[in-house]
Amino acid sequence: MNQNTQQIEQTLDHLSLQDRIRIALESDINQGLLRPGQAIKEQDLCERFQASRTPVREALLLLSAKGLIDIQPRSGIYIKRLDARKIIAIMEGLAELEAVLARLAAHRALDSHKEQLQDCLLQTQIYAQQADSKGYAQANAELHELIYQLSANEFIAEQTQHARLRIAPYRTHMFAKPERLLESQKEHERIVQAIIAGDGDAAAHAMRQHISAGGQAFVEAAMRAPSLESTPSKPPRRLSS
Repeated sequence: MNQNTQQIEQTLDHLSLQDRIRIALESDINQGLLRPGQAIKEQDLCERFQASRTPVREALLLLSAKGLIDIQPRSGIYIKRLDARKIIAIMEGLAELEAVLARLAAHRALDSHKEQLQDCLLQTQIYAQQADSKGYAQANAELHELIYQLSANEFIAEQTQHARLRIAPYRTHMFAKPERLLESQKEHERIVQAIIAGDGDAAAHAMRQHISAGGQAFVEAAMRAPSLESTPSKPPRRLSS
């Protein structure tokens, strides 16, 4: 069980059933277990969470308000599908948001935090050298999450996390090419070095370059994804429990 899964389970223990369902579905979207255009059945969710339709519907309404699902009357409920223009717009916004967080982290990180950054950087380096795209994606997420925490700005961090969640289903093949892993690792090194040095401007610039550099490969992968095709007349498949 990875650290993110443990954190999610600990969070769920203290939440209402409605929020437990919402967070679990957000996690499924973030991990690519739910794909854009995929149909969701209320009955499947009721069985999975041993819940009545009321908390399930409330959770789905919250996800719809966040732009993560489409509720189509008399048609069905689907994971939100984004076109290429929307994906690019989110990526541009994400680059600026992450740059701000990196700048703040550089000004606010303590010595103990800097050690954590170096530990995270070592993990991404190991996976990059092994050409382990799945492991790298997880370590990459943990490094970025640490930077969000070090920024000590919950508002901007939440906006950034939401933007990343919106495009998470399209990121599956982002690190498919080994050379992109190595390039990304070099970018991470520049970001971490700037934060450790307390250079906010350099950290923001390095982060903006990092997000932008991966943007082209990301958009190309998203454009190749079958999820960008027109919505099928029949639901792709049911949500597995």
